[in-house]
Amino acid sequence: MKNIFKILLVCLLFTSCIPMQKVPKDAVMTDFFHFQKAQDYDASKWAVFLPGTGGLRIFKDTTHYYDVAKKLNAEGISVLLVDNVAAYKASKRDVDEEEPAQILWTLEEALKWAKQKGKIDPNSEGSIVGWSRAGLGLIPLANDASELERLNIKKIAMFYPANGYEIQLKPKVPVLIMTGGKDKIVKVDDILKYMVAENATIQVYDDAYHGYDVESLEKGKYYRYIPFISKKHYLLKYNEEAATESFEELIKFLKN
Repeated sequence: MKNIFKILLVCLLFTSCIPMQKVPKDAVMTDFFHFQKAQDYDASKWAVFLPGTGGLRIFKDTTHYYDVAKKLNAEGISVLLVDNVAAYKASKRDVDEEEPAQILWTLEEALKWAKQKGKIDPNSEGSIVGWSRAGLGLIPLANDASELERLNIKKIAMFYPANGYEIQLKPKVPVLIMTGGKDKIVKVDDILKYMVAENATIQVYDDAYHGYDVESLEKGKYYRYIPFISKKHYLLKYNEEAATESFEELIKFLKN
């Protein structure tokens, strides 16, 4: 009973602090597609960013994903940032489908948009970088050779990927997984259970929590079993060393 109470408390505190995705009634799907060009722009060198639950906004932080994109831009990789939850809502798509299908449909629409606008060379191959909940779509995509070929995806990188459907990773392209050893949301044991595979590299930062790469989470988001008295239990918290190392790993992975 005590353990059930703890789980419910964690879920309540975590879900209550995730900002709800607000989409204006007159918004259209393409309002939530953003393309950030590399310094030495080449339409054949690109990556797609798929964020976590809160979209491109993490609490009050609206710049994290754009700042990460700048790191890739400096290496000659342009980035298509897809606010996929908001884009899907704005599309008013009337289809009964689960979240993995929603993520992948929105990804395909974003790629179509970028190619039609001449931002991405339609004959080129690119990569996808996903955070947290984006894993629900990216794990099955990594296993699907025909979809990867159709979308021209050559590599997939994931930060602390959610795998609520408990899919065994059997990637048909190289996959990089980066996660925190102290993550209470996407537990490292689950990643090691379902995502150890040929063609997959897993990097665990032992002292890092969920959101360890997000600088605005320096003070962390935490709960206490007894308010103001008991020990802080972090759900999300920035870790500078892990963030620096993982960005270096990401760039090396995408460029090689």
